[in-house]
Amino acid sequence: MGAHHGAHPKAVPFSAFSDDRVTLLAADPNFDSTRLSLYSGVPLQRILDRAGVGPIKGVTLIGRDQYVVYLPAELVANPQVIIASERAGKPLTPYRGGPLKLMFPPELQMHLSAYCWYVDTVIPDYDDSPRVTVRLGGKTKQYTLPDLDALGPEKRSLFLSIPLGYRWDFPQLNQPSRVTAVSLETLFAGENLAGKQVTLTPFSGRPMILPVEPLLACEVMLVYRINDESIHPALGGPFSIYFPVMACGDLKGIAPETASLFFLHEISVD
Repeated sequence: MGAHHGAHPKAVPFSAFSDDRVTLLAADPNFDSTRLSLYSGVPLQRILDRAGVGPIKGVTLIGRDQYVVYLPAELVANPQVIIASERAGKPLTPYRGGPLKLMFPPELQMHLSAYCWYVDTVIPDYDDSPRVTVRLGGKTKQYTLPDLDALGPEKRSLFLSIPLGYRWDFPQLNQPSRVTAVSLETLFAGENLAGKQVTLTPFSGRPMILPVEPLLACEVMLVYRINDESIHPALGGPFSIYFPVMACGDLKGIAPETASLFFLHEISVD
């Protein structure tokens, strides 16, 4: 993704990088040991190069658990910042953060929170013309930011959740934040949704399947700007869903613990 490089997801099989593999002698700070191990993987910059990504300001990495790490371009360019797939000649297990894990050379002295596990998605810069897909009543529509603006969004001051993660040199989010959002009820206007379910699918992480009625009754919102700026993926964007769990008891037991679903890609009702 990225406006200057074509705002389209691109799947790159890790096996395609067999000729680009390097080794790194490093310790993993997430474990109670300072012992060095030999890791094998592919430089992050090489992955971007092979994917056709040009000059960037930074990169967001997202794990399958929706943990995020944001790194500036100068750090990404270090050939020893790698996506590792092996430790001591064996595949990285989920216990060790595998099958793919972001690793750093010891001399960088990176904080343990920077070691992104289960790496699933890499986003150079961010897409400044994002779209969210809504499938409803046999019809499909993609909404851009101007499309959502045309629906008469609300601006609210909210304590907004963002994904856990490491955000190097990234502006801090002031709380409460001024958000721009439209209710799901607005997106579903004119449709009879009694007894139906909605699937909220992120581009990284697991989808959620929820009953429609409490989402409409509790004014669950599609959020697409924070403090009048597009939502960077390092903050859970470009789109996220906000669940007002403190204000609406109907959401008890069905809303996520964060009160937000991050990285929203598609909303589907059936």
